[in-house]
Amino acid sequence: MNWLLAPYGDGRTYLILGYLLSSLPLALAGFVLVVTGLSLGLGLMITLLGVPVLVVTLLGARHLAAIERGRAGALLCARLPRPRRRAPQPGGIWVSFVNLLTDRTTWSAVVFLLLWLPLSILDLTVALVIVGLVAGGFAHVVLVAIGEPNELGGWIIDTGPEALILVAVSGAFILFAPRLLEAWATVPRTVVTALLGRLDAGALKREVAEVLASTGESDAYRILDELELRLGRGPFLTPTHVQAALLALSSDGRLRARHLGFRVLYEVPPARPGRVRSRLRCGGHVLPRERCEVALRVS
Repeated sequence: MNWLLAPYGDGRTYLILGYLLSSLPLALAGFVLVVTGLSLGLGLMITLLGVPVLVVTLLGARHLAAIERGRAGALLCARLPRPRRRAPQPGGIWVSFVNLLTDRTTWSAVVFLLLWLPLSILDLTVALVIVGLVAGGFAHVVLVAIGEPNELGGWIIDTGPEALILVAVSGAFILFAPRLLEAWATVPRTVVTALLGRLDAGALKREVAEVLASTGESDAYRILDELELRLGRGPFLTPTHVQAALLALSSDGRLRARHLGFRVLYEVPPARPGRVRSRLRCGGHVLPRERCEVALRVS
């Protein structure tokens, strides 16, 4: 019995309910933004006026996806990477536009916003049905308890056995309703995690490079610990992912690996002889220019 009643005293139940009830306005705004913006932008590409329309649409889609990432993490306890502000890339406006078009995160956000509207309608429907049936169940139990006439659809409850059946059914649903709510929450949690919870190889390599730029020299375990502090824990960040990023950076010469028995230490290669050393801010830390440039060059 405690297993059934515990969700009523658990704040997560009400967070899930709040998420399901509040998704539709944002989902509708995202759907309208993507459909209208992409249609108008692609239609105006022949006059080049479509470029700013596409930029605004795609940036808006990314920002809405970031908002939903935060909502899902806070209300659904979805294991998603924390948003990180990306360092500005050299190359001007055109390079930034190309990066926006080729970034996997951009199109994941677009696909999510297209799927979010029907999913949010289902979320709202399920939440309202569950809340309505729980409220109706309480009302039927109260009416039976005080002896008032009760009617369910076309069924008039006017005998003792009928009242007992109604109370049993209503009570069972009241007890199981929070568990049904939690079970349904796995659907939006899975969709959000699948589309917005990935950390691509380029982003992971940038994070690894920034960690090494700030720590100087670290092994894979310490790098993983630092990344979890930066990004959070989840399926997007595993020892295998970190090791793959380290091997890729080492093979490209962007990092240097030093073997100490069974332990491998990674560091940013030292500056070339004769190069003027200076310091600048990178990723929130004041670092030698050579280390910061390595962190910013990784893509």
